[in-house]
Amino acid sequence: MKNSSIPTFILAARILIGITFLIAGLHKVMFWDGPAMWMASKGIPFVPVLLGAAMVTELVGAMLLFAGIKVKQTAIVLILLLLPMTLMMHTFWNMEGMMQQTAIMDFIQNIAIMGGLIALAVVAHLAAKQKVSVK
Repeated sequence: MKNSSIPTFILAARILIGITFLIAGLHKVMFWDGPAMWMASKGIPFVPVLLGAAMVTELVGAMLLFAGIKVKQTAIVLILLLLPMTLMMHTFWNMEGMMQQTAIMDFIQNIAIMGGLIALAVVAHLAAKQKVSVK
């Protein structure tokens, strides 16, 4: 692989991961009551505040990833959002049957997204050290 194709792959990664957060944020905007009720059913306190913060973080994070702005910091913030969200919302160990299978898949998908965010953060960090753009 040529070094000249690396920025294209980084752009693709930023867009694909960004789309995930854009859709999640827009879902919260359009269907507020569903996620709010789900959070409340999990015993999460301060649902309106936390749901609003998650929504804004997802939307702003997606835009920053799309634009290639503060990629390392954005990836870290999104990991810090996704990790507790995954552990609190996808509690497959408390479920049975089909609900458990769905929660396991959601849990694994979030772990994979965090892996992609870690990779983006590392690439952005290395690029900054070498004064190379990750756009």
